Amino acid sequence: MADFYQTDEVQLVLFEGFFADGEKDQSRTLDIYDALPKFSLSWAREGGESSLREFNNVRIQDKLIKVSVSAAILSSGSQPGSKDTQTKKPKTVFPGVREELVERALRKMAVQRQIEARLEADEANGRMIPITFTLSQLRKELTAAGHEFKIRELREALDVLGRASLTVEGIVDDEINGLAHPILLISYKRRRGDTTGDYSYYTAKFHPLAVRAILAGAWQPINYERVMRLELPLARWIATRVNNRYRSAEKAASMKGKGYYLTLTRVLAESGIMPEKRLRDTVERVRAALAELQNQGFLDRLNKAYDEEITYERTKGRSKILDVKWTLYPSTAFAEEIISGNTQVRDQLRKASAINEGVGSAKGLLRQ
Repeated sequence: MADFYQTDEVQLVLFEGFFADGEKDQSRTLDIYDALPKFSLSWAREGGESSLREFNNVRIQDKLIKVSVSAAILSSGSQPGSKDTQTKKPKTVFPGVREELVERALRKMAVQRQIEARLEADEANGRMIPITFTLSQLRKELTAAGHEFKIRELREALDVLGRASLTVEGIVDDEINGLAHPILLISYKRRRGDTTGDYSYYTAKFHPLAVRAILAGAWQPINYERVMRLELPLARWIATRVNNRYRSAEKAASMKGKGYYLTLTRVLAESGIMPEKRLRDTVERVRAALAELQNQGFLDRLNKAYDEEITYERTKGRSKILDVKWTLYPSTAFAEEIISGNTQVRDQLRKASAINEGVGSAKGLLRQ
């Protein structure tokens, strides 16, 4: 990705490019941010005795980084000023499938300008992007995408997203560089007893790594409607990953033998799924996700969806699986979306580059 001198003008151009014009089903994937494991791809979210999940083998641009997700600590006690003095024991909840769907919906609503999204300065984090919405707006969007939630469930999901912390650490030379921040920074004002969500007003600020991707033009278009139709969370993760990383996709990929490589090691390290007791069961889980991706038109349905290569460790008994490598072949429709997205992003970067050159020329004149 081009390294622009980030003037206000350049950032505004790239920020404006983040919004979809005329493509009602488009959302965005975000470079490094969407490569980080944030959500436990399971409906069982409560942490029990553990309040931290660590992923020590995440690979970003050929470098290994450590990602930690802390569970949100939620209180089920009474509201301030309530006569009810009974409080329940706090519970720890990890961001899971519900929170994944909420985050996807909010991003799409921002991209489509269904809710207010703006760029503002923040003393602690630099540039931030807040989005403002009501719970009823969020619920309507999720319902339209085929996912029904009650208002109280959405309220809790936003509490989890606001209280769960995402920590990213990388080593450069002998120094450890880290960033810890809530997945979304949440503030709200709501009327007591609001059951419709019409009077529950929220503002969510994107994670700093998401903001950096948006302001660097390091995003890609993705068909939100088709992704949200996928029932398996792992299928949504794979579709997002291919969209985000396989920018050299070609039509008729299966005929050419050119595809996107995905390994079981990477799935376990970066998707957020909890491994099954038997590794073979985890492999079957990936196969089920790939089957859904083929049925829903993300992978080739005319020829073959993928090739599979299993590496075994020879033992006296049944051979043990060491790793599995899948070569995924996007459908023509999915490949066309990726190719079209490349053009869209390149056009936006050219606009930013032209502004950057103008700023550079102006600086040169001032030095003379």
